[in-house]
Amino acid sequence: MMEEFGELCSGVSKNKIDVVKDSIGDCFVVMVILAAQRKKDEMRSSAEITDQCRYFNVDIESRLIEALSSLNRLSYELSSPENISALFGLFFIEIVEVARYFDLDIHDCVQAAWDEIKDRKGRMIDGVFVKEGDL
Repeated sequence: MMEEFGELCSGVSKNKIDVVKDSIGDCFVVMVILAAQRKKDEMRSSAEITDQCRYFNVDIESRLIEALSSLNRLSYELSSPENISALFGLFFIEIVEVARYFDLDIHDCVQAAWDEIKDRKGRMIDGVFVKEGDL
């Protein structure tokens, strides 16, 4: 997730909308994978939280700082047996905010990420997808 978030920050700093779009979608895909690995239904709650959220007009730097803070809390609690859907939700809200800042739709971001990765071949090693060419 940190790699994807780093790419997002790079795309924002360089105003590369295509990188921002791809990175937002990639962050979402990683969140889905993390929730699946935990065998919990934490992502549905994130979507529900986001649908009920009021969106704020603040600068992009603040959105990224809040996203990093949410990601930090999420990563700290990933090994917890407790339901951490609120933490998934907080990070998800922040990436939706970044998407909106760039006039992107989160669904388009996720679809673009899916279209990019759906035919990749590889396997999961210790919870990390390794591309076939890197094995």
